[in-house]
Amino acid sequence: MSSADHESESAGSELSSSKTSIFATAFLIVFVLLGTSSLEFYSSALPVNPSGSRPASFSTSISPLGLQLSVFLNATAIRRYSALGVHMEVLNTLDRNVSAFPGQLNADISDWNSYDFICSINIAESLLGFALIKGNYSPANISMAGSPLQLAPFVSTACPAFPYPQETIFKPLSHMLATLDGPRAGISLNVTSEQCVSLPPSLHECGPALGLFGYWNTRGFLSPDAATFRSPYFQYLVPGVYTLVVADAWGQALYAHFDVL
Repeated sequence: MSSADHESESAGSELSSSKTSIFATAFLIVFVLLGTSSLEFYSSALPVNPSGSRPASFSTSISPLGLQLSVFLNATAIRRYSALGVHMEVLNTLDRNVSAFPGQLNADISDWNSYDFICSINIAESLLGFALIKGNYSPANISMAGSPLQLAPFVSTACPAFPYPQETIFKPLSHMLATLDGPRAGISLNVTSEQCVSLPPSLHECGPALGLFGYWNTRGFLSPDAATFRSPYFQYLVPGVYTLVVADAWGQALYAHFDVL
């Protein structure tokens, strides 16, 4: 990530008196890159054991606006310490631009952001969100589920903010947007575990890994140095069934399931 390093170095002269401010700047650069180029954060701690099961996809019916919510899993069962690939998107199924006003911020998505993203920064700008829950749940019993699993650590740092969009214009037959506002390029997300790593001399880089394989078992704030996958507060997914609840800003929702063996 040479461009991020270059920008961090050029900002260093102004922010050298505050390590937290330097970190916040690097953090913002990383998330802008995540939104504009689908860049994902990789750690050597990422497990890469193959799963051996088949991919699966889940989709809603097409809404009156012509939008469809879909979730794609690269496996429906993985071994413990393996990584699961999960991608979700809202697709415009029509062959023309679609202007979709999101309305009021979805309360569930807003709450889920604090579990799924460092600084609660949802790069789909809360137009799409998810919750990972241990157990087998559906719309009939979701009220009995506890809190979602904490996929991103709480990190002690200043956090940037992005406004909730007033209007979203989808390109034809695409999840991409005709007009860009903020860090997003399209209404899509990957579900991953997240961490921070150190960058010499005093910077940190935080963001998603290349897959989903664990969660954080503390809601206390950690320093960036302590928020790594090697932390005692990080837990690999234990065997059992998991439910991924996905929702978008237009009222569509999906429940996808996978097993850890």
